[in-house]
Amino acid sequence: MSFFSRMYQKVIISIDLDMKTCRLRITYHNNKHMKQEERSYKTINADFPIEAAKYIRRIKNKYPFTYIGTMSRSANQGLINGNKIDIFNKFGLDINALTIMLINKKWFVYISKESIQNYKNKFNKVNGVDFIFSPFIIIYEKIKNRLEEAKKLYILQEKTSTSLLVADKDGIYFGNYIIFEEDNFVDEIKENDTKQNDTIEFDAIDDIDENIIIKDFDKTNYEISSTGGLSELSIANHMIEIIKETLNNFYKDDRYASDFIDELLILDGYGINDNALIHLKNNTMMETHFLRIDICEEIEKLVKLELKL
Repeated sequence: MSFFSRMYQKVIISIDLDMKTCRLRITYHNNKHMKQEERSYKTINADFPIEAAKYIRRIKNKYPFTYIGTMSRSANQGLINGNKIDIFNKFGLDINALTIMLINKKWFVYISKESIQNYKNKFNKVNGVDFIFSPFIIIYEKIKNRLEEAKKLYILQEKTSTSLLVADKDGIYFGNYIIFEEDNFVDEIKENDTKQNDTIEFDAIDDIDENIIIKDFDKTNYEISSTGGLSELSIANHMIEIIKETLNNFYKDDRYASDFIDELLILDGYGINDNALIHLKNNTMMETHFLRIDICEEIEKLVKLELKL
């Protein structure tokens, strides 16, 4: 490939980074032609692997128009229904400590400036990332053409977090964001610490009027598999509890007391096994559907939207 061909070729790198793995999806765009490749690396405590950084630096040196996107897994993020900045005061949020964006002139997405700085530090080996997307945006982009008259529960399930939304075609009304980490589970089991952790409350996306709750649950309810990871059944059991709590909180609001949610769509971001899927279906008492998604692919789609590709 000539220098000028490389010069004008756009490259999108999607990064899916969690506690144990870092996955890269690299897409090369040259006029109407496209080429893709993927790489995976082991991680320790969600640190960005040096080998991944070296590989990305080589790409950036070769292709000047390289764009990097990732998904936020920060606890200090959320979305708020409304288009007036003073709505943040209602939830005790200091706008000076947040990076805020108004979406569709209807709702705000935000993340703490401290979290943004943490991401800059995490990816400083590649001079930072160009786009950081909320998991709620990923859910919304995936479901917006599926929304119907009836309110339904939508879940993005990953290995170490769960994001939930209650939505219909007119808006999104309620959401939870729950983070859980295996190391914390083991520590709490050893210490027999069963006290409930503090709760950080946020509002949600689009028409959501209730709180997105970010918290750690009682990890003693988890089972640890023989490989040291959380068993699929344990994750499924915890998902059931999360679903119940989300719906209970939703129904407690007088505005939604007459609503009834009987359908659930789980966006499976890591590959839930068949036994866990059956267990979920049998114990949620809801019509349950599953859709396997690729987080890197969804990140790439959002980057393309931003770049108008």
